[in-house]
Amino acid sequence: MIEDFNFDSIQIKIPKRAENSHKGNFGKVLVIGGSDGMGGAAILSSEASLFCGSGLVHLHTHPNNVEASLKRNPEIMALGINNNYKVPNEMNVILCGPGLRDDDWSYDIYKKTITKDGNHVLILDAGALYFLYKSYAKSPISDKHLILTPHPGEASALLNVPVDEIQTDRLKAAKEISKKYNADVILKGNQTIVFSKLNEGALLCNEGGPELATGGTGDVLAGVVSSLIAQKLSHFDSCVLSTALHARAGKIFNKTIGEIGLNASSLIPIIRDLLNK
Repeated sequence: MIEDFNFDSIQIKIPKRAENSHKGNFGKVLVIGGSDGMGGAAILSSEASLFCGSGLVHLHTHPNNVEASLKRNPEIMALGINNNYKVPNEMNVILCGPGLRDDDWSYDIYKKTITKDGNHVLILDAGALYFLYKSYAKSPISDKHLILTPHPGEASALLNVPVDEIQTDRLKAAKEISKKYNADVILKGNQTIVFSKLNEGALLCNEGGPELATGGTGDVLAGVVSSLIAQKLSHFDSCVLSTALHARAGKIFNKTIGEIGLNASSLIPIIRDLLNK
C-alpha cells in the first residue's frame, strides 16, 4: 500500500543559508519555453523558481515574450531565441516545456535541450512531454538526470494508453512512465503521485483539491521543483516538497477565498511564505 503525505507530515527542509551566502550558492535555473502567443506558462515557471529561492533564473523564450517577462520580473534574465539557439553551459537545472506548442520553433529548441551535454538536471513538462512521446524512439534521452511532470492526459500519451487506464491505477502508470523513460515522475491530478526511479519508491499527496484545476498551476509546480533542486535538495525530496507546497497553497487559497477562481500566479507568494515558515 502506498504511503501518503502532505506539507505537515514530511520532514524535508531546504538547507539553511550561511551568513556569507551569495547567489551562486543557490543554483542556476534555465526555463526554456513559451512559443509565440504562449509566453505566460514559461513566465509563471520562471517566476515560481525565482520566488522559491533560486540564485539565478534565466528564461529563454520566443522573442515576443521577452518584454512581458522583463516587465513582470526584471530579476529574471529573459532572452529571445531563434533557430540559431545554443543551450548555454553551466546551468544546474533546465526546465523545458511550459508554453511549447506543436510547431517547428518549439521542436527545434526541444531537440537542442535534450541533446545538451552536461551534469544538469532536466525537467520536462507540458509541451516537451508531447515531443518526448512522439520522438522518444528515434531520440531517446540518455545519461540525463531526468524528471517528468505529466498530468493524466500527458501520461496517457507517454504510455499510449487511454486516460481511463491511467486513472484506474495511477501508481502503476507512474511506475511504467518511470521505467520507460528512466525518470523520476510527478503524476499530477487528484492525489498526485511522486515516483522515484532509484528505488521505485512512491508517495501519494493527500491534499490538493479542485481549486487547482485551472491553467498554469502545473507550470508553477514545475518552477518550484526547479528551484528546490537548484538549492541542492535531492530529486525525490524536491518533487515531494514541491508537490506538498503546491497542494497546501491551493488549500490555503480555498480556505481564504474559495475553490473557484484561483489564478496560478496567486499560488507563488503563498508557496514562498510556506517555505520561509
